[in-house]
Amino acid sequence: MSNHCTKVKHNTTGRAKFVAKKNSERYGVPFTHYLCKKCHKWHTGRLCKGAIMEARNKFLEENPAVVGIDPGIKGALALICGQHLEIHDYKSTMASFNLLNLLNEKFSIKFAIIEKVWIWKNEKDVKKAETLIRNQERWKTLLRINTIDFESYAPVNWRKNLIYKKDRNKPGYIRTANRIFSGHEELFTRHDRAEAALIAYRAWRHVEAGMATSMGGLI
Repeated sequence: MSNHCTKVKHNTTGRAKFVAKKNSERYGVPFTHYLCKKCHKWHTGRLCKGAIMEARNKFLEENPAVVGIDPGIKGALALICGQHLEIHDYKSTMASFNLLNLLNEKFSIKFAIIEKVWIWKNEKDVKKAETLIRNQERWKTLLRINTIDFESYAPVNWRKNLIYKKDRNKPGYIRTANRIFSGHEELFTRHDRAEAALIAYRAWRHVEAGMATSMGGLI
């Protein structure tokens, strides 16, 4: 608990209870009322700004946030921070800019991996190829604007030793995501959402190993 606040046993209700529960889950702070010794005010299920930042910084230091991006035709972004997983569909450039800005402000994203677009030789669907390339460059630009460190890897690299060969297809991505992220099955309604989560997991393993893994396989 922060040195800023004194714990007082008291139940919270309504909106305050909701906020207290979210703070408790996110930062591991007690789910109660506080009398802040710093600002000398009561906080109904909340901590003063200084205490919240202290808890947040400690949490993020122990649980660095990472992002995985599938820049496909529809596309998706997944964020992992500790036991927290969230996935967002691509809607527009501005919506993605606002989303990434919000996530970075909230979680201080440590690292991101974006899947490298793979265009087959003699690709007949020029419109599809153009869309994939544009999506990839959009995401790269947004990551740079937010000063988020990232790497771009082809599927053959980030999937190695993570996804069984028989599962290196759209249904297989969903099966693998369900296996790794047990209890979050409702998030994987499309293969690109599952793929984004798996790419984020790969980024998390990379950060966990001190940024020392090779994308050719986990260490």
